[in-house]
Amino acid sequence: MKQTINNYFLYFLILVYVSGSIGFVLNPNFFSPFTPFTLLFTCFVYLLHQPTEGRNFILPFISIALIGYAAEVIGVKTGWIFGSYDYGNGLGIKLFGVPLVISLNWALLISAGIITVRTFIANKYMVLLLSALLVTGIDLLIEQVAFKLDFWQFRSGMPGWHNYVGWIVVAYISPYFVYARIIKGNRKIAFITLSLQIIFFATLYLFM
Repeated sequence: MKQTINNYFLYFLILVYVSGSIGFVLNPNFFSPFTPFTLLFTCFVYLLHQPTEGRNFILPFISIALIGYAAEVIGVKTGWIFGSYDYGNGLGIKLFGVPLVISLNWALLISAGIITVRTFIANKYMVLLLSALLVTGIDLLIEQVAFKLDFWQFRSGMPGWHNYVGWIVVAYISPYFVYARIIKGNRKIAFITLSLQIIFFATLYLFM
């Protein structure tokens, strides 16, 4: 029964992304305010499908989220990590100039990237490197439409090379000490989560 309910949530999440992809193309002003709630719901469904033995997955997930958020705060305030940029209002409530939900996206992308890459490769260091490259590639895709959605904008217009170096470094380091727990996550939901984000932002890039 529990698995059936979890699957219904997953089907609904897929529907949300499909309808959102179409909706953002047709009427971005209407759909944009729902973005923070979509991220929250994505996180809820993602964690719902993870192992339930104690806090073996939740705590590592939270630790990655906090490290990602700290990196964003430092980045916004100093420009050292990702370059000079500012967040808009498209991602909801901000603390220290950074939307709270962005921490969830860091944790979602990084943990899902590691779980997916671990399916094909056993070596920890290669998994960390390739998953960091994977999520950085997804960030590159998001960057193409972020300013249109009022997510964030670089003061120079587009991000410089150090933005992507910063992404690779943070995505490699943040899960390093919790790697053994993260790889026990659900491979199916990890792959679906990454695929939904790639399809969503690719659709916006092509048609907005």
